[in-house]
Amino acid sequence: MKIEQLEYFIEVVKAGSINAASKEAYISQQNLNKSLHSLEDELGFDILNRTRRGVSLTEEGEVVFNAAQAIVARFEQMQDQVRRMKSAKENALSGRMNIHISPMLSISILPMVYVDYMHAYPDVQVYCQEKYRDQIVREVSLHTGDVGFILVPNTLDAFFADIPANVHMERLNTYPIYMAMSPRHPLAQQRSLSVQSIADYPLIVYEAGGSTGIHAFQKMADMHVVLSTNNCFMCEELLREGEALMYSYPKYIGRRVFADFVHLPVNAKNVQFELYMVYNKEATNKERCLINSFSGILQQYL
Repeated sequence: MKIEQLEYFIEVVKAGSINAASKEAYISQQNLNKSLHSLEDELGFDILNRTRRGVSLTEEGEVVFNAAQAIVARFEQMQDQVRRMKSAKENALSGRMNIHISPMLSISILPMVYVDYMHAYPDVQVYCQEKYRDQIVREVSLHTGDVGFILVPNTLDAFFADIPANVHMERLNTYPIYMAMSPRHPLAQQRSLSVQSIADYPLIVYEAGGSTGIHAFQKMADMHVVLSTNNCFMCEELLREGEALMYSYPKYIGRRVFADFVHLPVNAKNVQFELYMVYNKEATNKERCLINSFSGILQQYL
């Protein structure tokens, strides 16, 4: 079985006919039919119903089609990663870079990003440090070659108003806000949460609120912050105790972070986490190249 066969199969299904697909793929109908029959012979069953009006998937073909899309997508991702690695070697980036990152990002996506970056740019020395958002901005304002990645609620007006003039913040993504809780928590069986429902329970602020305990819903509800920390183990222990809630976001779920707990979305459309890249406007061209190289890999995991 070849990737090319799967690509032709996907093209035929999307086009709805072999004739239309042959034009899209710049291949003769004869060769396209040959590829499809070869694929069916190898699989041992038919994957297409062929009629004068076009083609449709058989029951088995549905399974193959879904798998083929995933295989082709992964293959294209692999090709893209190899091209980036080849390009990186040709460009031969080298130097040192300090990365300051929010613990919520550090615990969820940083490990994969760091491993990919080290493979792609082995001559770059990277030093990663977890810091609160205000500390990250301060470090970047003082050191032109440093870069920060911050996950911050969009409701924290004071933070956004206090960015130094030499610091640029580039928004990379936004995420809905979730709450993590013990499976035994009274709210754990809900499908989603209202701000009013979570206001009755003690709140854990894991980094997103900074060291002061300021948090995303402070303008919307009077919530008791029982812990504000960047220590994930303290968060886990307190969550297991029972009724405490902790800020969460979709990447925790996808990356199996805090996997022992239930993660539910909060119904507050105007409140969200925003992910920013923070860098010094006075960074040199070489420093910006290093910063952009790391950001480029990180954005694949957002």
